[in-house]
This record gives sequence, C-alpha cells and structure tokens, in this order.
Amino acid sequence: MKTVDEILKNLGLTDNEAKVFLSALKVGLAPISRIAQESGIARTYVYELAEELKQKGLLAEIEQRGVKKVEALDYGGLLAYVGRRQKDMERLEKDLVKSAGAFHALRSVAPQKTKVRFFEGIEGIKNINSEIKKDLDKLRQPYQFYTAFSVDRMEDILPGWTEHNQHLYDESFMSKYAIISETPMLQNFLNKVRENHQKNFYYKIWPIENREFPTDTLCWLNKIAYLDMKGHPSGIIIENNAIVETFVMWFKQMWGSLK
Repeated sequence: MKTVDEILKNLGLTDNEAKVFLSALKVGLAPISRIAQESGIARTYVYELAEELKQKGLLAEIEQRGVKKVEALDYGGLLAYVGRRQKDMERLEKDLVKSAGAFHALRSVAPQKTKVRFFEGIEGIKNINSEIKKDLDKLRQPYQFYTAFSVDRMEDILPGWTEHNQHLYDESFMSKYAIISETPMLQNFLNKVRENHQKNFYYKIWPIENREFPTDTLCWLNKIAYLDMKGHPSGIIIENNAIVETFVMWFKQMWGSLK
C-alpha cells in the first residue's frame, strides 16, 4: 500500500509541497510560522509553498483576530480534490482528441529523422505484429490502417493466423483498408472476418492474374512495415511521415483501380 507521502506526490505535489501539506494536516489551523517549524523548511519558503497549495485548492486561508492562518484539507476534502482532478483530466483528454489535427500539423513541421529497424525469423514477424497491436491499442482517436497482403503467405509462416483471429486489431477507432491477393485461402479469411463482425473493414481483391504479392505491407500512424515471408522470414519497420504519405497515395490510387 502506498504511503500518504507517495499519494501526494502522485497528485503532482513536489517533495516540499508534500511536507508543508502534511505538516499543516498535523498541526491543524495554524500560522505559517508554526507550519514552518513542523516541516523544517525556512518560513519564507513555506509562504511560497503555501501559496502554491492554496492555488491548487489543498490549503485554505483563514484570518483570526488579524492573524492569517492556514488549514489543510481533511480526508474528505482530499477525495473531492482527486475527483476534481479526474474530471479536469477527462476534459483535457477530450480537448486533446479534438486538437489532434493541430498537434500532428505542428509535429510535421519539425525535421524528422528516419528510423529503420530490422527483424528476422518468425519471431521477428510476430514482434512486428505485436508492435502494431500495441501502437493501435493506445489510440483514442479515429485513424486509418492500410495493408496489402497475402493470406496464404501469412498462414505459411504463422499457421492458424486466420483461425485464431490474429489479424484483428482494436476496432473502436479504426478504419482498416486492405488490398488482398486472390489466393486459395482468401475466402476462408473473409468468412472469418464476417463471423467476427469486424467493423470498418474495407477490402478489395488483387486479381490472381496480377500475381501474389511478394511481400506484405502494413501502414499505420507514421510507420510502414514490409514483411518478406519467402524463404527466411524477415521484415523492416520504417518510421517516416513522407514515406508513409507516399505509400498511402499509391495505395489509394491502386484502390481506385480495383473492383
């Protein structure tokens, strides 16, 4: 169980603010000089800390016979404070979601250093899929996921991939667009998608006469992954906004040309 001091720090108080609050809680309604004595912090500094705590609503100032005194919130008051903080954070989360476009625009202005990571073997392929799922599970705003892949090639490397729903991600905010190679296992995959009532899943079929994709491509956020399933499985993840944007432009052009 966390100590009171740890809880106060988790609420955003500094070490000295926590000391002053706890000292005020111990001595009750008292002048700053008494709280300074209890906390062991210089009185002039306690005045500053008390002002910060008053602004946060954790200390109340009361004047008695011309003497200013302060009093810390009791347990009930502290719970109410936590409730207010929680509501403030909920409002902040909503504001952040609404401002996502502005934040992304600011980020795109800054120079970006391309990051490339290499993965080898079946475990490498699994690690790429795991990273995609973790990234998408964190999102709380609408996003688009683009992929071009072969069901048969994934099944060759990860047997049971379709049957065990390993292709499904959190659908709450996702619109998934897939261009899928026309292969023998394609229909089974599409049946599974329907059985699971996967929402916002849109697909088009890459005709068999155009040949099966040699690699699988997955694009999300500022990342794009290429998976080579032939021979010794391997893959790469590239983090670069311009590369992602180029792929999405190409993808949309191909999407429009398919039935």
